[in-house]
Amino acid sequence: MTTARLTTHVFVDFENVSDIDLNLITGRPVHVTLLIGKKQQKLDLTLVKQIHHFASQVDLIEVGASGRNALDMTLSHYLGRAIQQHPKDQFCIVSGDKDYDVLIEHLKRNDHKVARFDRFANLPGLPQAPKSPTPASSKKPATAPSKHPVKLDRRAKVIERFKSATNKNRPTTKSALISHIKTTLGKESTEEKVADIVRELRETKVLEIDVNHKVLYDPKS
Repeated sequence: MTTARLTTHVFVDFENVSDIDLNLITGRPVHVTLLIGKKQQKLDLTLVKQIHHFASQVDLIEVGASGRNALDMTLSHYLGRAIQQHPKDQFCIVSGDKDYDVLIEHLKRNDHKVARFDRFANLPGLPQAPKSPTPASSKKPATAPSKHPVKLDRRAKVIERFKSATNKNRPTTKSALISHIKTTLGKESTEEKVADIVRELRETKVLEIDVNHKVLYDPKS
């Protein structure tokens, strides 16, 4: 008698986390549901091609309503339906929104395997990028410790982009703003660093974010 492999069901809050590489699920028992906000009208071409390639493993759900919790509630609906249909499987939410944690704790108390991850690449069972060993011969001579100049350069680059009034491609929504900052920071990106840059941009009056998550540039004091 053979035992079927458990499947991992992944629900992505795409408004909150847009850095998705579906190639990571190649050959793995993973099903992904991408929930797209109503105002997210454009998808990266690479991601679109991946969605077509993994059509049997990916569902694309466009949230029909707008509002602060519209996507969260829709994601919870699809998560609950999947748990009802496959109660023994593993379930993951990809989002930086900690509001999901209350729901997750409730489900875990009812013996369901549910967890939240800030990044798609951190999901369990997916291949992780190997760390390159540093040869002993390549060790740098002892010098005064630096303050991570590359990271500071990238941070300054992000801020200068948003200060430029001639930049026609500045993000107009909070989710797009966060995604843009993460992309520019690259491997140095963390939720804390992104939040710190957003806070500096607001404190220095480069931009403001209104109650509808719209980004307003050069706001008046």
